[in-house]
Amino acid sequence: MANYLVISDLQIPFEHERALEFCFSLKRHYKIPDENVLNVGDELDLYHGSHFQKDPDAGHTPTSELRIAREKLKEWARLFPKMKICISNHGIRWVKKAIQAEIPTQLLRGYKDIYEIPESWEYKEEWVFKEKHPFRMIHGMGYSGQAGHRTAALDGGISTVMGHLHSHAGICHIKTSHQKIWGFNTGSLIDADAYAFNYGRDSRFKPCIGAGLIFGDGSTPIWVPLE
Repeated sequence: MANYLVISDLQIPFEHERALEFCFSLKRHYKIPDENVLNVGDELDLYHGSHFQKDPDAGHTPTSELRIAREKLKEWARLFPKMKICISNHGIRWVKKAIQAEIPTQLLRGYKDIYEIPESWEYKEEWVFKEKHPFRMIHGMGYSGQAGHRTAALDGGISTVMGHLHSHAGICHIKTSHQKIWGFNTGSLIDADAYAFNYGRDSRFKPCIGAGLIFGDGSTPIWVPLE
């Protein structure tokens, strides 16, 4: 029976201080094999790559953010030698800036090269797992609100796990006359007090901090809160 760990949005270097310990404890406790470690994307924040106004008191320069991100990714790679990751909106921030500056892609370095990401970490826009109860993993770009994961599952016609929407972690089971699927939002593993998330200070709903597990050959998703 295949069991999976699903790591939610980390946004390194602004991840929760216990995120690595928490995810590794889940992997070890539930005996998740290396090849079944999943990541919904936004593994890096790339704060200075965004087009939004930057905090004048930001603790990182673009250079120091890149350096610390590399160092932290090495810690994750040591404990999670394999990972299946979704391409995400934060991951392509610098690419969007390059396009806006009309820089051709042949002049850009590869993402994995810049961040020294191991070759055993694989990236796709969508991952499909052909278990007894098939499911897919996407980042969640294009979806919003508390029903985003439900809509994503219905759009795909397959059980769907995603991240992207930090404040709406949860699972929705959907049963119709011809299908039985689920939608799963894993929340996030960010440090909600970091300056990178000042934009959410006045939001009514705050980030749900936790990660996901999927048991029973894809039939049973579980959200595990860190806090």
